[in-house]
Amino acid sequence: MAAMTSIKAKAMAFKSGSRMAPPARHAVVVRSTGWADGQSTKAEKAMFGENFGARDATQGEIESGFGDKQLWHWNTDHIIKVPQGMKGKIGLLAYKCAPVASLQLVEEKDMNLMKQQVPGWRIVAAASGKPAIRQDWKLKSGEAAQQLQTMIKDLAQAEGHAPEVTVTGETLSAELTTAALGGLTPNDFIMAAKINDMNIKDLLPPPRKRFWA
Repeated sequence: MAAMTSIKAKAMAFKSGSRMAPPARHAVVVRSTGWADGQSTKAEKAMFGENFGARDATQGEIESGFGDKQLWHWNTDHIIKVPQGMKGKIGLLAYKCAPVASLQLVEEKDMNLMKQQVPGWRIVAAASGKPAIRQDWKLKSGEAAQQLQTMIKDLAQAEGHAPEVTVTGETLSAELTTAALGGLTPNDFIMAAKINDMNIKDLLPPPRKRFWA
């Protein structure tokens, strides 16, 4: 009651003077959620959530699957990407598979560096127990998997390589190793880079639709 009396007294004092009372000032507190504090934000929060203001993901971001593999995630691949216009001049795509007689096994210290240039491929043990690199694709149909198998075999024939390619339903798996030397050579990574460079967009299932708040 004393506070109300004080407010009325101030208002009367301004009315009796030659100037109008200045508008009341209200403090605004900005919270980390991005909301400006105010008594009218409860309805917006109920509709949009605490983090309203985040932008929608772009189509390219959605197709990249960045939500599944993000920075700081333990299984994130840190990829060395060559600029698009330089692919045929530097990096693994600039090379052709060499004759086996001229090859040497890739040393362990260089293996991960080369793997970073062939995203999607992982180092595994082949049936012989020796190192190999492998990638699996989920295609839109069994027919699409057969088409990709043909594409890989045609590429391998042109490069003089012999990958192990298996198809199970809509899934295709490719495994690369240089059996004659009992392990991984530069040829395997060159072949992996050329497989990655093939245009297989029409063979893949449509990207999952995701809702972004």
